[in-house]
Amino acid sequence: MNRVRNLILTIIAVILFALFLNKAPELLNGYWQRILNLIAINAILALSLNLIYGITGMFSLGHAGFMAIGAYVSALLVLTPAQKNSMWILEDIYPWLLNVNTPFIISIIIAGLAAAFFGLIVALPVLRLGGDYLGIATLGFSEIIRILITNTARLTNGSLGLKGIPAHTTLFMSWGCLGVVLICTVCMLRSNLGGVFRAVRDDEVAAKMMGINTFKIKVLAFTLGCFGGGLGGALMGNLITTIDPRMFMITQTYNILMIIVVGGLGSVTGSIIGSALVTTMLEWLRFVENPITIGSINIPGIPGMRMVIFSLLLIVVIIFRREGIMGMREFSWNIFFPKPKPKTKSKTEISDTILEVENMKLRFGGLNAIDNLNFKISHGQIMGLIGPNGAGKTSAFNVISGFYKPTEGKIKFLGKSIGGLSPDEVCREGMSRTFQNIRLFGHETVLQNVMIGSRVRQKYQWWETLMPFIFTDVIREDEEAKTRAMDLLSQLGLDEFADEKASSLPYGAQRRLEIARALATKPKFLLLDEPAAGMNPQESDELMKFIRRLRDEFDLTILLIEHDMKVVMNVCDYIHVLDQGVHIAQGTPDEIKSNPRVIEAYLGAGAAVEGSVA
Repeated sequence: MNRVRNLILTIIAVILFALFLNKAPELLNGYWQRILNLIAINAILALSLNLIYGITGMFSLGHAGFMAIGAYVSALLVLTPAQKNSMWILEDIYPWLLNVNTPFIISIIIAGLAAAFFGLIVALPVLRLGGDYLGIATLGFSEIIRILITNTARLTNGSLGLKGIPAHTTLFMSWGCLGVVLICTVCMLRSNLGGVFRAVRDDEVAAKMMGINTFKIKVLAFTLGCFGGGLGGALMGNLITTIDPRMFMITQTYNILMIIVVGGLGSVTGSIIGSALVTTMLEWLRFVENPITIGSINIPGIPGMRMVIFSLLLIVVIIFRREGIMGMREFSWNIFFPKPKPKTKSKTEISDTILEVENMKLRFGGLNAIDNLNFKISHGQIMGLIGPNGAGKTSAFNVISGFYKPTEGKIKFLGKSIGGLSPDEVCREGMSRTFQNIRLFGHETVLQNVMIGSRVRQKYQWWETLMPFIFTDVIREDEEAKTRAMDLLSQLGLDEFADEKASSLPYGAQRRLEIARALATKPKFLLLDEPAAGMNPQESDELMKFIRRLRDEFDLTILLIEHDMKVVMNVCDYIHVLDQGVHIAQGTPDEIKSNPRVIEAYLGAGAAVEGSVA
């Protein structure tokens, strides 16, 4: 019901705005019409950069370069042969380019695709760097594009630029393009794929363990963002009708960054609001660069003063509203309609041996973190992996789950070798894990965290999320993922927190949420890394029952690292002990309690003859 109501309100708002655009030439002069066009174009550019930076968490400074590609590609396609003949005076234009002429709408699509292609070429090597290196590399790419444009006169007319570009960017064209970009962006971000983008931003390691190929996701987001940069550049060129390499300096990227910082990193609504505010303010503040007379006082105009004042205003915004106007929130009609508080509310046939580790070694330089580890885990077992600090337990987990490649040895999961697979590939095989230090996607809700875990089992493709009203599998699969996520939250006693941010949960609930997210990947094998860490005795007692219930209700096999010996001895069917990377003992809890080598490893040689592990 709410969806129908919101859809009707949205359609009404769009119709009213379209009527305004239709009357705008009569109501507004050319100057204000241009500002309206610039707001739409800057919003497209802000949405595209926000997808890269605010939503997926990649710091890029190369957007001006992709704008330049889009502007030049579109201009070269819409200029007539006669215009090209008269414009290229330093060198002759390439003959194959002279007679190329396409409709404007085709030119901006090709411009976006050209920018996306170059974005893909840049992304494949550069996104392996990450962090500040990515920003530096993309900044370098932007400068390379500008220099190439300047020095390829036969293609771009060099430093003279292109003039007399047909003014195809009308109000309906610019706002129509924004409407299409906005619809596709909102549809994609509302799908579970949007949650995956934000998961990569919040915690890339945890995202990998949820079966997400984070490199592919980042390449996809970067390439789509570059498409938007090329589209915005094409619209800009056909609005101004004159372009040259100096237009696409790094300051263009800074202007777009200003918009998304003011509006809110990660907010689609913020990109639109930020575009309207920044574009209007930059134009309105031009008066400070002209001479001003106040009574008998004459203040001379100071070139560049508007940018000084605007920069001061931006500093004030960052100091007092550092998350931007919208933060990560989005506009919704639901804010006008408060909703009532909600009321709280077959086994797979597999082989007996689930996991087999043979002669596994892991070396870091000359250090043996793990030396010849051997064990097998049968279906339905809860096995413990224990040892003193520095014994190599977490290293073993990291090798099994794909974060490290074993130096030597084999790891077989369900009869298939997984040694050397990446964490997302291991997850897709049916293995999931939690972490000693809880790794949740803190900015997402509890429900969204669990739904992100479901993405690895969903079949729809990313491009289907742009038009879910055509590719209805997106809606169906996301609804199924939401239903399953709510079932998991209910089973784990977290359903009342479904709409709260994950970071706001108490510690014990965050532990259960991390397990619920792992269960959403539909694993056959679960790795629990110190689940009792930070718990009091009562919580530990509840955890023991919870782990057994996990095994029984979800048909899981569990490998457990834990320092709380009470938990280990009461939960595990079988235990393996490591000391300084060496496998020193194995057996039932009773056998481990009285094993002299285990007692010596934990308490020292003098204690080995006196007692047992508590």
